[in-house]
Amino acid sequence: MSDQFPDASDEALSRRLGTELPRYAAPPGLRAAVTRGGSPRRGRLAWIAPALAAVATAMVLVLFFVPALPRLAPQDPVQRFTRAVIAEHTRVLMWGARRGDFIPAALPWLTQESGIGLERVFEGDASLVFIDAEPVYLEGRRGVALHYRDGDGHLVTYAVLPAPGLRMPERERVPIGGRFRPALLRDSGFSAWFWKQGELACFIVSDMVSEADLERFKDYFVRIRLATEPFPIY
Repeated sequence: MSDQFPDASDEALSRRLGTELPRYAAPPGLRAAVTRGGSPRRGRLAWIAPALAAVATAMVLVLFFVPALPRLAPQDPVQRFTRAVIAEHTRVLMWGARRGDFIPAALPWLTQESGIGLERVFEGDASLVFIDAEPVYLEGRRGVALHYRDGDGHLVTYAVLPAPGLRMPERERVPIGGRFRPALLRDSGFSAWFWKQGELACFIVSDMVSEADLERFKDYFVRIRLATEPFPIY
């Protein structure tokens, strides 16, 4: 190269190369190929961001709504009844009775609306103060519920429902005072005494779940059980 252009400067060499060397046109598809290679692949990657956003939204909805969904109803009928009574107890704990009335003035109305008569009823004492009574509809059956509150603020619900075929769970039965053997059931942070009086299923529910509360909960059972005598009117 130096022999062919001995006196040429770099600038002159560049001009001669530009004018004397042949030029060839680029293939038709080269520009498009270079353009595609230099720009992001929007067509292939554009779906990723919306998809991730949709997945994140779905996860948030699942985390929010799943705890609020009702749990599957248990197959055991005693558990179903117990859960229904506990749900009613929780509703009263949060919102109060639908229509609270006082004993004994409300007995005729309660009997008519619930189908459950009360020959005798616990009207409260120094340990359990009577709050109100109301008819209920649980597990497709009409019944009655009486609500009390103790000195520590525990709500205690006594509920009666017709359940001729409901059997006592023998393993959960607890002897009390040498005379009674109700079943002690626990669910969702609540305790429930369950026993049968003829064809009626009777429950006493409260949030007294600790071993320290058990003796007092037994005492509440005895007070209500001895003083209350429900019977079906149909």
